[in-house]
Amino acid sequence: MPPVYNQTTINGRLNVVVSNIDAGAGVGQMRILGTLGTVALIPLQKPSGTVSAGVLTFSGLPLGSATLINDTVVGADIEDSTGLVVASGLTVGPSSAFDIVMPITTVSSGIISLVLATITGE
Repeated sequence: MPPVYNQTTINGRLNVVVSNIDAGAGVGQMRILGTLGTVALIPLQKPSGTVSAGVLTFSGLPLGSATLINDTVVGADIEDSTGLVVASGLTVGPSSAFDIVMPITTVSSGIISLVLATITGE
């Protein structure tokens, strides 16, 4: 069984994630992944998010970006401004049951919108 952390510790861990995303000179980004590769790179705000009650909520939503390829979205990674992956394996879908909420997950050329993005600490 994995360890269980108290709320203060969970918030502290998530604040380190925000600090790592925001550490570089530029802004971090969310890499939206498809079955064929990167669907879009969405620039994040600085600060990239806020932490409360064990949840990191990304700032400035909705955010968007032009799509790079037509594909089905299967996940997302969060990177700092140099492209270093800070968080990986995020789920993407059309409801709040997912880490990253997007109204559509099959993308054809155009703009992809990020409606809600959170990471829940454990």
